[in-house]
Order: sequence, then C-alpha cells, then structure tokens
Amino acid sequence: MRSATVGKIVFACLLVTVLLFSTVHGNAQSVAANGQTRKYVIFRDDDVAPRTKFAELQAVNQVHIDKNVPVTLGIVAHQNASAGNQLLQDAQFLDYMRSIASNHLFEFAQHGYTHQSVTMVSPSEFYGRPYAVQYDTIKKGRDDIKQAFGVVPTTFIPPFDKSDNNTLKAAKALGFTDYSTAYRDFNIQQGQSQGIKVEAASLELSNKSLASLKNETEQFLNNPHSVDAFVVLYHPSDFSGPNGTVNSQRVKLLADYIDYLKGTGRVQFTTFNRSLTTESPVRSSGVASPSETNASAYVEGDILTGNGLTSGFSTILIFACFALVVVGFVFLVGRSSSKR
Repeated sequence: MRSATVGKIVFACLLVTVLLFSTVHGNAQSVAANGQTRKYVIFRDDDVAPRTKFAELQAVNQVHIDKNVPVTLGIVAHQNASAGNQLLQDAQFLDYMRSIASNHLFEFAQHGYTHQSVTMVSPSEFYGRPYAVQYDTIKKGRDDIKQAFGVVPTTFIPPFDKSDNNTLKAAKALGFTDYSTAYRDFNIQQGQSQGIKVEAASLELSNKSLASLKNETEQFLNNPHSVDAFVVLYHPSDFSGPNGTVNSQRVKLLADYIDYLKGTGRVQFTTFNRSLTTESPVRSSGVASPSETNASAYVEGDILTGNGLTSGFSTILIFACFALVVVGFVFLVGRSSSKR
C-alpha cells in the first residue's frame, strides 16, 4: 500500500514537472513567433571611390555617425587607367577615409578593383574570367586598400553583383571571410559557399519612398522563414541632387528609415564582418562615444532574443525531470527489495 502511495507521489511530481516544462518552453517559442527575436540590419554603401560623389559620401556617413549605426563601405580601388595606387591620388578623399578608418562604425570592404565590365552579356568585372586573373585583380585592390588606409578588408563585394565560383575561390584564397552579392549570383540569401559566408542584398534604397522601405522591411521581419540578416544597399549617387548638390531630402529619408528600424525594437545593426553590433539610442551630439560604439560587440552566432532566461529554465527542468524519474525508480525498486 505504501509502495502504491509513493508511486502516486512520484507520478504527481513528474506530471507537475512536465507541465512546467511545457509552459516555459511554450512561452519561449511564442516569444520567437511574435517577432521578438532581433534581426541584423547591415547597410552596404557601394561605389566608394576617389573623385566620386564625395559630398554625398560625407553626408550619408554623417547620418550613420549621428545615429550610431554601422555601415560597410564598398571601396573601388582603381576605377580608371591611371598608374599607381589611385586611392592615394585624391588628397581630400584619402584624408577623409583615413580619418574614419579607426571608427568602428565603418567597415572598409573591397568592391572589386576597377568596377568596369569585361563582358557584354551581363555587366561584370569578374564573371567568366580565369581564376588566376581574378586572383591577381582582387589582390591588387586589397593591397591598395591596405596601403592607403592601413586596413585589410575581409569583406568582398563584386561590382554589378555579378561573379562566379572562381571569384569566390580567389577571395577565399586571399583571406576574405565575407561576401555580399545579389541572390541570383549563387542562389544564396545567407549561407556558406567555397568557405566564405555569403549574404545577399535584401533591399536597394535607390529612389524608393519611406513607405516602400517600411513595407519591404515589415515583410522581412514578419516572415518566420526569413534569414537573420537584412542587407540594405545604397550608393552615394542615390543622394545626389541637381547641379552636383547633395539631395538633403534623400539624406533625411535614410535618417528617417534608420529611426523607423530602431522604433521596431526588432533589429540590431552590424556589418558583414560582425566587428560591431549596436542598438544604442539616437544621439544628438553627432558623435558616437567609444563606450556606445563598443557596447555590443558581436559574438559569432549570437542573436539577441527575449527567451535566454526561459531557455536556461528549460534546461534545468529537463534535468529535474530526469532526476525525478531516476529517484522514483530507485526508491520503488528499493521498496520492492525490502519486502522480499
């Protein structure tokens, strides 16, 4: 009789434990399902080059500084036939880029070498070219960036978002770890290929309205099957006004879009190399302090969620459930043996 009573007590304890586990686990799942898992937003600014839309580049970078939001700058090293390292030949551009090279908000990436198409079929600097040629071309650009800015880029962005497997192999061999192109290039939105992490552009700023940007972003955030990074592509030329002026309305649109993203409470901002992740509030001073800039250093594979605590409890409850089963079994066996 006493054995039956003990059995009922053990069963009741197990039942309570399982119910607690189910409740906590269910809450953790609902948090993710309700969109509380934060997504990465990566801003990618292509065609950063000497003597090209310098005022626009400065204006847009200042938005990122004011908002304390990082951006990846796709640098074109050698856009014409001039000899030597062209990144050293425009003093204004060189001084400015060197002044921001140590600012953790800016990742210096390589955007090809000349950014000139070598094919008439589909614009591309690299597609269809032999591996050795691609390797040599990418190496020249990487070396020029290192010489000019003291930075070795680890992210490669093929011009025209068009490349091939040889481009990936060459980039990998040269030490690049991150690669961004169009989805159509390798049919990869986010994943690994040739040993390099590939993240495709998700949205192009171009001449879109704020309403359109919000709509596309909401579709991404509300899609339970979307990848964890949303890549927003723009060019300095997207912010050009008439007669060589900066289009202040387009610059404001970028600032408003960043404010909207922050207001969702569902994103964190980073770069392709994940050297910085920031969720800091908007600053009015126009300068990001070092403590804010480094406050959320990225750890590979980590995504901020609202269920870290409940995940810990889930693990504890699993062990508790197992322990109760073992204890109950040993107790019952011991009781049975003592009666013999």
